[in-house]
Amino acid sequence: MKKLLLFFLLIPFLTTAQIQVSTSFSYAVEKGFGHEANFAGSGFELSLRKHHSDKFRTTATTGAYDMRLALVAVSNYDYSSKVFGYSYKTVVPLTVGGEYYLLSKTLVKPFVGLETGAFYTKYDSQINEVYRSYVPPLETGTRLNWGFSPSLGIHLQEYADRLGIFVKVKYTGITYSEGYNNLVSLNAGITFKFGKKILWKPPVIEVPETTPYYEKK
Repeated sequence: MKKLLLFFLLIPFLTTAQIQVSTSFSYAVEKGFGHEANFAGSGFELSLRKHHSDKFRTTATTGAYDMRLALVAVSNYDYSSKVFGYSYKTVVPLTVGGEYYLLSKTLVKPFVGLETGAFYTKYDSQINEVYRSYVPPLETGTRLNWGFSPSLGIHLQEYADRLGIFVKVKYTGITYSEGYNNLVSLNAGITFKFGKKILWKPPVIEVPETTPYYEKK
C-alpha cells in the first residue's frame, strides 16, 4: 500500500523540467491524545521539488519520525521517580504540496509551504514486566490517516548553483479516530537541483542592421 502511494506521488515529477532533491534531519516534539502524551525524537525527510517558476514549486515528501515517551513511576514513600519503560511511535509521511518563495533572485530565499497526504503510524512499547500491571492502556498497532503540514523556512542558494542549504519549521496535524494530534519539527538539510533552468534562454547579442563603413583612399 505504501509503495503504491509513493508511486502516485512521483508521477508528476517524471519530466525533464528542473527538479530539486532535498534531504533533511529534524527534531520533533508531539502532543496529542492519550493522557496528553508528549512524544519527542528525531527524524529525516526526503523531498522532490518540481520548479514551475522562479517562485513556485510542487513537492513530494516522505521520511520517518522516530519518537518515544518515557513511562515513569513515582514512589509513595520518598517521591522518587523511576523510568520503567518506553512507548515508541514512528510516523511516515507520504505527502504532496507546494512551496512559494517570497524572494527568488537573492541568496537568502524565505518561503512558505503546505503539504497534505497520508501518514502511516506505528506504535510499540518496551516495559519492565514488574510494572506491567500499573501501566495505563497504550496505543498499539499501525494506522493510516490523513494530515496536513504547513511550513515556514529560509533557503540559501544562488540562482546558478546546484547545491543549497535550508532551515524550516513545520507543523503537522494528523486526524486519528481517537482525536486530533499535532507534531512540531525543526528541519535542517541540503538541496541539489538538476535539469534545465526554468524559462532560461541563451544570451543574444544585438547588432545594428546597418553599420556605417568608411574607406579612405
